[in-house]
Amino acid sequence: MKTKRLNGRTTLAGASMVALMACASPAIAMNLPAAQKFDAGPLGTLDVSGGFDGYFYALSGMGTNSILGNKKSAGAIARTLEVNITKSTGQFQFTLDVKPSNSLYFGSSPSQMVTNEFTLGPIYAAYGTWAPNANFNISVGQVYSTEGWESSTDWKNANLIDSPLYYVENSSSRGVQASYTLGKLSATLTFGDGFDSGVFNTLQELVTYSFDGNNALSFYGTQNLGTTGPNTFAYGQGKTGSGYPGYNAAYVNSDMYGAYYSYTNGNLNVVPEVQYVYAKPNRRVGLTKFTSNFGAEVITNYQFGKSPWSLGSMVFYYKNTGPQAWYLNANSAGFGIGVTPSWIKGHVFVRGEVGLLHLTNLGTPRVGGGFGASGTDRNQVMSILEAGLAF
Repeated sequence: MKTKRLNGRTTLAGASMVALMACASPAIAMNLPAAQKFDAGPLGTLDVSGGFDGYFYALSGMGTNSILGNKKSAGAIARTLEVNITKSTGQFQFTLDVKPSNSLYFGSSPSQMVTNEFTLGPIYAAYGTWAPNANFNISVGQVYSTEGWESSTDWKNANLIDSPLYYVENSSSRGVQASYTLGKLSATLTFGDGFDSGVFNTLQELVTYSFDGNNALSFYGTQNLGTTGPNTFAYGQGKTGSGYPGYNAAYVNSDMYGAYYSYTNGNLNVVPEVQYVYAKPNRRVGLTKFTSNFGAEVITNYQFGKSPWSLGSMVFYYKNTGPQAWYLNANSAGFGIGVTPSWIKGHVFVRGEVGLLHLTNLGTPRVGGGFGASGTDRNQVMSILEAGLAF
């Protein structure tokens, strides 16, 4: 799932994905190899999958007063190292997902993968599951989030650059998660600590209706049932108070509602998504005014027949309202586009992306609202070349 945090002008990002137990799943950007199966004796058959990737990047907009800071405009970074071990048969199952990773966004300088993102360190998910029948299961532990369409594993996404919608979603959390399927309808309900804070006051829901094999509509939501206070640690990175190096208090005291529709026609997959997240005034955590974030996007992926090539794209719009910097600056707004060709042969893949962010409103930043030396430029261009292994 996803960690989106804003510490002053520094973005520390992790990841998130749609719950594996639900019918809806993230778009698969490439024809990835099947998981490796191992006979684990008394544990039964285990599925092992994962991979490693890194990328070269080049981006415009760096500067002394830029929101990006005066950092390197080009470089090379390791992005994700993942090993996922799953027992998915029998009444008693389990999942262990070890994944040092980072996320890549417009308006944020690329950063190396981190190993201390969660309370459990590099362990992204670790839970046991009781599945008494094919229609119902319940899991306990560090479970996946149900917010949003985009996957926390970048080679499963149509694009390399993550969207503003993904930025404000939570990541895996500790708690209890139950899923139920009835015909074409599936539902997942989670009660847990939301942003891995140890404060168990968050509900998450995902409901999906699959009209047929090519059309599915999903609704998701998150409700904060109480106050996550200013001295609570979230995702192992800092307190949830609003001051640096604190965790943005609006995230951990917010409600979210969203929906996406997955349409497939032959080799083409199209996913439109809308999302709204807001936080009410709460002076205890420094939220003096109502604040919200709206995001909308369309993600596409086209597989060129049986060839190793596919082409992904993303178009998005976001808007912040109120004093909180949900994504980039408070009260900022903008739109972006990205195009991602991908090639995979066996276990080896190579991908690239060229993307543009245009800020229609610079908002009310603390320092430097835009790009470039003066901090007034509204455009950022980012280019990525990635290579990796998947198994």
